[in-house]
Amino acid sequence: MNTTHRLVAVGVAALVLGAGVGSSLFSPRAQADASQSTPVRIATVDVLTLVEKLASSDRYLPAREEKVRSLRAPIDQINRELDDLRVKITAFPDFQNNAEAQPLIQQFQTKSQNLQQLQQTAQNEAESFNAMQIQEAHRLVVESVGRLAASRGYTHVLASKPSDSRMTSANVLGTLQEMLARPVVVAGATDDLTAELIKELKLENVNQPAPAAAPEAPLPAPR
Repeated sequence: MNTTHRLVAVGVAALVLGAGVGSSLFSPRAQADASQSTPVRIATVDVLTLVEKLASSDRYLPAREEKVRSLRAPIDQINRELDDLRVKITAFPDFQNNAEAQPLIQQFQTKSQNLQQLQQTAQNEAESFNAMQIQEAHRLVVESVGRLAASRGYTHVLASKPSDSRMTSANVLGTLQEMLARPVVVAGATDDLTAELIKELKLENVNQPAPAAAPEAPLPAPR
């Protein structure tokens, strides 16, 4: 075998050996061995409670209250105008059939329609503002969870309320939603990061938000 043939043979052999090594590195068994080299550590955290507390803290609550006041101001003004019109209208004897009362009744009906539109607009704007705050609070919570988990050596963190926490819903839909908020059925108490994150985010003295009050219905027009 001449020199050229020997070099070709060595080159082919090297390619074959290289292919063999490469295939073993990327085989399912090799991948499984690589994944087993990093131990999986799983923690849990009550993200919903943390977000609710953070959104109810001084970081967000004052801005939300100010937003509500700004949205309520024009609504309250129209309500006062409606009250004044009601007094004037009902001061007429037999105001339903009184010609002098009719213009005021028309004003009342127009303002009532304007009030309904304003209330709907305010409701939508308040919902959008609240959603923006909650989204930001969720982002901050997730970032805090990531930092704490990394410092504790956890590779995965599952969002779940404690499975033994009390459910408070009085209807089926609410109960099902509470069940869905508890996807982790069994977990070690020492692997729950919620209490430590409450301290880290300084939320120990923040109460859970109370249910929102129903919006006021517009006044009925005089008939």
